[in-house]
Amino acid sequence: MSRAIKESELNVSELELSLPEKIKSLWPVVLPLVLAAVFNIARIYIGPRGFLYEGALTMLALICYISAAVLLVTNLFVREGVLAKLGLITVSMGYAFNLGGWMMRWIEAGEAEGWKEGINGVWRYFPLDNLYPLTLGFVAGAALTTLIIMRNPKHQFVGALSMPIATVILTLAMFLGNDIRTLPPILDSYWRPIHVSIATIGYGVCLVSFGLAFAYLLKDGVRSEAVAIAVCLFGVLIYGTIGRSGMVMQVPLHQEYGVALYMNQAALPVRANLPGVGWMMTIMLVVLLVALLLFTLDWLNKDEKAKRWAWNLFRASVVLQGVIVAAVFYNLKSISDLAQRVPVREYGGFGQWLAKQMSMTVPAERQPELAQRWIEQNSSSLSVSSTSNPVEFGALIGLFVLLLMVAIFAWKHKEVLESFPELKTIDSLMYQTVGVAFPLLSLLLITGAVWANESWGRYWGWDSKEVGALVAWMAYAGFLHTRIAHGWRGRRSAYFALLGFALVIFTWLGVSYLLPGLHSYA
Repeated sequence: MSRAIKESELNVSELELSLPEKIKSLWPVVLPLVLAAVFNIARIYIGPRGFLYEGALTMLALICYISAAVLLVTNLFVREGVLAKLGLITVSMGYAFNLGGWMMRWIEAGEAEGWKEGINGVWRYFPLDNLYPLTLGFVAGAALTTLIIMRNPKHQFVGALSMPIATVILTLAMFLGNDIRTLPPILDSYWRPIHVSIATIGYGVCLVSFGLAFAYLLKDGVRSEAVAIAVCLFGVLIYGTIGRSGMVMQVPLHQEYGVALYMNQAALPVRANLPGVGWMMTIMLVVLLVALLLFTLDWLNKDEKAKRWAWNLFRASVVLQGVIVAAVFYNLKSISDLAQRVPVREYGGFGQWLAKQMSMTVPAERQPELAQRWIEQNSSSLSVSSTSNPVEFGALIGLFVLLLMVAIFAWKHKEVLESFPELKTIDSLMYQTVGVAFPLLSLLLITGAVWANESWGRYWGWDSKEVGALVAWMAYAGFLHTRIAHGWRGRRSAYFALLGFALVIFTWLGVSYLLPGLHSYA
């Protein structure tokens, strides 16, 4: 029998609690469920008054999650009991608003269609019709998992790792837009709410396991410089590919950043440049590349001077990234003369799209002229919004949060590590979360196959999202197999957890936007 089986994975302090103490410790989980139910019952009886609509509740959830992230991260190096308690309360309230808003979307979708009878009755309107409600459920699953673990005062560090990620994901959801869409009748099945609900909970647990894996690596002595190198690489990837074509691939350092245009709330395949943003993005790319080079020199040669300058640049990048994010959203609100801000290179592709939409045969050399004329004629109807480039905006904010978190952890490295429990405890929590995530991901594949057979007449079609879900499942299967059969634990298991969540993120978001398939709606 392997060492993983011989050694207990249970938390002894949890077992020593008396029954009244166990019941009392459930309030952070039970109270949000009650409040979410109250919100929805009130919505049914008194209508969308005050904050009783999905958009308002989701915004309140985001505010609570941001507050919780700030409180719990601060508590890592300040170590004040009041911060931990306030953090737990704000996570709990955020979960109540998050879950309440997600379920309220069910009511709003039914009211929008007059509660038409479908194959599965009211379940037809279950709030999982596109990527937006799926993301609300994803974040709710992460918050629920966080609350369950944080019931133990010794484990409240978990929220400092999971809530910043949950905040970024919920922010991204708001960029996606909360329009209610009706799925094709072929997808109207009892299996839809079952399959996608399992996905939301499973993905949320995977998020928490990712945070625990990161904590384990930090506690186990992984250098802050190694983490900074990974974040710099992520930033270079973002700024090297942001926009429809890469910043450094098509036109090196071209100093432009465009956002998709809308006409009557319909997205158009053409972009207008935001003023004053592109050059800052270029500087940011250079700063990240130089910091990456200096961190690498220190890694290879133990160069203290290179390390000092690398961290100076890294801290400067936090400020610059914050300015870039602020500039992007300021310009979205204040930009005018959109027709004049469409670069010439956009006309070719947009003209081809226009000709196809109008069922016109237009020679390739005349398509840019068609596009320019159409944009000028409809300039008063063009607009931009926070939903113009949702994935890119989410990536920009996510990079800012990552840079800030790593800068704080490097600045207060000793205090942060002291706030984490011993390695054995983190490893045990990581194992338990993966132990919950794996069967959920297994059920996700099984219920998806049954639903696919009911809708399309086949259990498996090698659709891009099916393959992504399978690969993510295999990563977590590798975690459990190597641990149970070969006694792997610690760093090697943590790397599996990191890989698994990266694949979950790609399956959840990357497949929907980058790869065509039957799951492109979600």
